Amino acid sequence: MNSSETNQEACSVMNISETIKSEQAYKELSEIYANNLKIQEQKARTGREAFLNMLEDLNESYKELEDLFIKLIRVMVNALDAKSPWTKGHSERVSMYTEQIAFEMLLDSEEIKNIKLAGILHDIGKIGTYDYLLDKPGKLTNEEYEIVKKHPAQGAVILKDIKQLKDIVPMIEYHHEKIDGTGYPYRLKGDEIPIGARILHVADSFDSMTSDRPYRPAPGIEYALSELNKYKGKQFDPQVVDAFLRVFEKRNSQN
Repeated sequence: MNSSETNQEACSVMNISETIKSEQAYKELSEIYANNLKIQEQKARTGREAFLNMLEDLNESYKELEDLFIKLIRVMVNALDAKSPWTKGHSERVSMYTEQIAFEMLLDSEEIKNIKLAGILHDIGKIGTYDYLLDKPGKLTNEEYEIVKKHPAQGAVILKDIKQLKDIVPMIEYHHEKIDGTGYPYRLKGDEIPIGARILHVADSFDSMTSDRPYRPAPGIEYALSELNKYKGKQFDPQVVDAFLRVFEKRNSQN
């Protein structure tokens, strides 16, 4: 074998060796890449699970805080209602009626929740009303009645800085407005009054007419229903009254 052939063979061997080394290097790099990819995928799954767990924990914490918030409100309102034997349980009953009416009117779940909460808080402004006026056994004088009429606006002032309650403040402020414009405190008419306030007005009026007061015994359920019908379209929103009457009929049919 001459030197030229020997050199060619050596070069061929070297080329094969280099090729093998390149393939091994490629294989090693591929394995490293694959392992890194698996590690990154595992980290991504772990991170996603951690993020979802964090969201779930936050959601649970929010629910717990919301539940605590509602319980504190109920405690505060029950303390207000307990100031007088004539108003005990009034806010809870009004809240129940408002929720049932709103559900019957097919309002969305968020509106129903807000209206129910407004029912609990609708008389919170009476914190600023003299107790003797709420318990007075005789008819209020004009001056005394003007003081009592301030409680919706006072309630709005009390709650206005609580951002979680911003959607229910108008319901509380306007729950004594009448659709014919003869209500208080602003003599609003018709659709100027939020639907939540119109629902509250019916629920509040019904409970007042079916409860004893220091100046009169309860007129009774039949009287209350006849008054709702009598002043439907004047004092009360007709759709709200009709929804309440359907609720009442369904409840009676189940008993």
